[in-house]
Amino acid sequence: MVVRHINSLYIAAMIKRISSTLDIKKPVIWSYLPNAIGIIKRLDFSKLVYHCIDDYGEFTGAPKRSFEAMEREILQTADLTVVSSRELLSLKRPHSKNIAYVPHGVDLKGFERELKNRVTLPDIDAVKGPTAGFVGRIADWIDLELVGRCASEMRHWSFVFVGPSNVDLSRYRGMGNMIFLGRRDHRLIPHYIKRFDVCLMPFVCNRLVASVNPLKMYEYLAVGKPVVSVPMPETAEFAGVVAIAEPRDFSRAIQHVYETDSPSKQEVRIDSVRGRSWEAVADTILERLACTPRG
Repeated sequence: MVVRHINSLYIAAMIKRISSTLDIKKPVIWSYLPNAIGIIKRLDFSKLVYHCIDDYGEFTGAPKRSFEAMEREILQTADLTVVSSRELLSLKRPHSKNIAYVPHGVDLKGFERELKNRVTLPDIDAVKGPTAGFVGRIADWIDLELVGRCASEMRHWSFVFVGPSNVDLSRYRGMGNMIFLGRRDHRLIPHYIKRFDVCLMPFVCNRLVASVNPLKMYEYLAVGKPVVSVPMPETAEFAGVVAIAEPRDFSRAIQHVYETDSPSKQEVRIDSVRGRSWEAVADTILERLACTPRG
């Protein structure tokens, strides 16, 4: 508590100094983290936006009570709270003065532009057989046991993970068809997704995941790839382009979307995210903010 207080004082003083140097007066503050409230209270701002994209207190090891207290304060202080999922809307609305549900976006034009480049990826290009892939951080919200079971049932498939990990993977590295490539340049992510035959969203079922609007879903669809996901609230409206499967049916769903894929289905998937650019997301939030009075 004392350390947090000292850090808040120091960071707030640094921001004030930089703002003065740049002649920035009464800015709009946009925060993604509730624990920034100690800093924000010490700053002079015109409006405050709290952009909540996770139920932070549900992360493993997070000081739940402390996060809840800080979030309650920032919700009550913020001129506008933006949430990325309907579950977060339900959770945060009772404590917020002004709240808006705005789902994530995707840089579709950027993906399309990048995919025009010919890129060699020796790591994934050497993978044999049909490929089911996942892009993102591997943490305790990823159901590795589920993917491991699928890998055992589908020995002719390769299951490729692209992204950093903060969990022990030793149990799965020994499986010949589970491949962990680690962190890769973000610019190359569309190319990795393009190499997948099927894209995976193998999340565990818990309160944290229930509140997530999965950014990777939009990225997978932007490349036109078949997607198989466990049931999640925010995938429901994409049921026409995302195969939603219970864990017991996951391997069958992977095989089915692979066998029934087509160029026309790929176009439908891309079209499903065509109106969800980050520019559109920003415009929606800024329009709502412009109509929001201070205080």
